[in-house]
Amino acid sequence: MPLGRVRCKPSRTVVEEELPPGMSRYVFGLLRRAPGRPEISADKTDRIQEAHLAGLRRLLASGDLIAAGPFEEDRDERGLLIFRTSSIETAKRLMQDDEALVHGRLTLDLYTWWGPSGLTH
Repeated sequence: MPLGRVRCKPSRTVVEEELPPGMSRYVFGLLRRAPGRPEISADKTDRIQEAHLAGLRRLLASGDLIAAGPFEEDRDERGLLIFRTSSIETAKRLMQDDEALVHGRLTLDLYTWWGPSGLTH
């Protein structure tokens, strides 16, 4: 199945040496409620959500994902992800089988993000 909508924000090119001291590149993901998502049964919603969470747990256990979690407020922005990579293409590959994206329940915006070096979960 094709990956649900994933948007990548253009970034300026900066060589690694130009990062401020103590900073590293990561990929930050913003999960959003998909606009116009189809109505489905509660059972199917539960199965998709459990598969989505299981996939995130696998990525956390493998170290590919540093942090993942939902927002407390009930709004279109549903959660955030921080990947242990500086490559948006790698983050897209890691999320390509995510059930919530595949089934059009969520969308994912990816950004190159500068954060403190050595982030762990």
